[in-house]
Amino acid sequence: MDESKLIFFTGAPGSKWSAVSWVLTEALGADASDRTPERLMVHAEVFNGVRHTGVYFGPGMELGEDFDCVHQLSREAILEEIQRGWTDWNDQQYHIVRCHQFINNMDWLIENFPLSKFVVVTRSPDACVNGWLGVGGIDIPYPDYRQYYVDNANAERLIRAEARLAHRVIFDHQMDTYIASRGHFARKFGLTFDDENATLASYIRSLEGYMYTSNDPYHRLKHDVLIGYHGW
Repeated sequence: MDESKLIFFTGAPGSKWSAVSWVLTEALGADASDRTPERLMVHAEVFNGVRHTGVYFGPGMELGEDFDCVHQLSREAILEEIQRGWTDWNDQQYHIVRCHQFINNMDWLIENFPLSKFVVVTRSPDACVNGWLGVGGIDIPYPDYRQYYVDNANAERLIRAEARLAHRVIFDHQMDTYIASRGHFARKFGLTFDDENATLASYIRSLEGYMYTSNDPYHRLKHDVLIGYHGW
């Protein structure tokens, strides 16, 4: 496995990390063969219809059951589990490895996978909690949050902790940090679109807070999704 093509990707529930990972997949031409019908949830149109799609790793998920304790696993075990997420592994493409709990062991991951890339997505703790509860909370059908987060009250506590830790990790590792926006993706990755390109536009506009179905689509503009990059 070419570890330089691995992207360890993390963000608290409600951070809009799924939308960021979708945009990065398009920007990098990353392997999207993990997007299967069983791995899908489509948000309501009020949220621009963005999706949870592809494999998620972590407790209660399909794969990576022990990734909350990833620092206790061997590198070989981690790589073997990651590879299971894609049916036909293509070592020429990037693979975005999503796991909420990576944030708890980011120092260890950066030290033990020095050739790989890392992305941390975050918003304020309040925004993460409100965003996650607003799209269904513990009842979200995919991915399954019940094993690790248990219920909405416990999830709120854990989400706040993960969001705060994400800010600390970005600070401690002096990550290149950007606001998720059309301008960022255009300048860093060359991604361009007009609003007729419905799919790409819907994800990036959602990250900015521009909601198409609102009476005033500018009303919820926030530009509050931060992306930290390490090893790029």
